[in-house]
Amino acid sequence: MSNKKECFTELDVEKLNIVDKTGKVKMTLFNQENIPPLILGGKDVLPGHRQSDPISGLMFYNGKGEETGGLIYGSEEDEDGNVTAGASLTFDQYNQDQIIQMHYSKENDEQLYGFSIYDQPNENLADMIEKDKQIRESDLNEASKQEELAKLYQDSVPRAFMGKGVKGDVSLKLMDSNGKQRIRMIVDENDIPKIEFLDAEGNVTYTLPPE
Repeated sequence: MSNKKECFTELDVEKLNIVDKTGKVKMTLFNQENIPPLILGGKDVLPGHRQSDPISGLMFYNGKGEETGGLIYGSEEDEDGNVTAGASLTFDQYNQDQIIQMHYSKENDEQLYGFSIYDQPNENLADMIEKDKQIRESDLNEASKQEELAKLYQDSVPRAFMGKGVKGDVSLKLMDSNGKQRIRMIVDENDIPKIEFLDAEGNVTYTLPPE
C-alpha cells in the first residue's frame, strides 16, 4: 500500500470505503444505488434489506467488520407533490441493534423529530434474525407466529423519547423495561404544560397540575 499523500480539490464517487491496514472496512459513504448490505458474522443476514430505500448516508463498522450504526437520510416527492423525508443517526449495541437514535421524519405536513434510547437483548442479532426467519417459515398459524415473534423481540424496547410530535407537542417520555410509557412531560400545541404518571396498563394515575 502506498504511503503517498495526494490532495484533491474535488472528488466525485458513488461509494467510498474507509479501511484499516488489512483492508477491513471501518466506515462507508454511499449513495442510493450503493447501499451496503447488513453484514453480521461476516455475511449478509438480510439480503435485499434497504436496497430499494431512497436513502444515502454513512455506515460505521466495529472491529469484526460488522455494522454498528450510521447516518441515513433521503426524501421522495411524487407527481402530486406528496413529500416523504427522513433522517436517522444511530449507534448500535455490540452484536445488536440500535440503542441510541436521533431521527427526523416527514409525511407531507406532518413531521416528527427527536432523540430516542432503546434496550436490546444480549442475544446476538444475527441469531435473532435466523430465529425470526424460522418462525415466519414455520407451519404455525398466524396467531402463533405473532406470539413467538413477540417473545423473540420482547427485550427490544424503547426506553425514552424527547422531541416534537406530529401534533405539535414537545414531550419527554420515559418507558419501563417492557417499553410501556410511565412518565410523560408535555408542552402541547397550545403551550399548555403537563406531567402525567401512568401505570403498567397505560392508565394515567396522577397528573400535574391536577385535573
